[in-house]
Amino acid sequence: MLSDDTSQYQGPIEPGRPASSGGGGRGGDVLWALALAAVIGVLGLGLGLLWHALAPTLPLRIVEDGAVYTSPEPEQLAAAEGWFVLLGLGFGLLCAIAAWVLLPARRGPIQLAGLLLGTLIAGWAAWWLGHDVGLAAYQDQLKNAPVDTIVHRPVDLRAVKKLTFFPYAIGGALLIPALAAVVTYALAAAWSRFPSLRRHEDEQEWAEHDDDQFIAGAGPS
Repeated sequence: MLSDDTSQYQGPIEPGRPASSGGGGRGGDVLWALALAAVIGVLGLGLGLLWHALAPTLPLRIVEDGAVYTSPEPEQLAAAEGWFVLLGLGFGLLCAIAAWVLLPARRGPIQLAGLLLGTLIAGWAAWWLGHDVGLAAYQDQLKNAPVDTIVHRPVDLRAVKKLTFFPYAIGGALLIPALAAVVTYALAAAWSRFPSLRRHEDEQEWAEHDDDQFIAGAGPS
């Protein structure tokens, strides 16, 4: 009687697979995302200085009861908002491109979350520093300058309002850097030909898949 030798065949031998990603896996991705958010948040201070340098200040005339506009519809209010929007769009776009190009091994939703957090912080930091430069001198002039003196209020955003339960409301133009960053990153991900967005991981997986098919084809028929 013939023995069934094929019962000892266990199928194709699986080659040893390395870890899915280097540098700590998901924990490493989180740390890199937090570092990315911190760096972008600090860069937001530079954005604020640039906004302060480019956007026009608002001229006000000192009167008996305080200060009034020098014109019925001052253009400086819209100009300050416009400059912040334009600079914020460029800032968010550059941050997304830099994160995508410089940290290809960390691409994915965690990196996007770090990018979003960083640009949200940067938007607030840019408004805070850009508005704070010269604010103390302006407030001193409001108290001590004689009537009919022209003073210049530092750049500001009308979308930022003081609240009782939180120092400031975050909204409006402050969200522009985050919006630009998320849209740019999403477009880059949509155009990527790698499912995981990480080229080295996908190429490694494809190579291992080809090796598996080769080994499976070498088994007995």
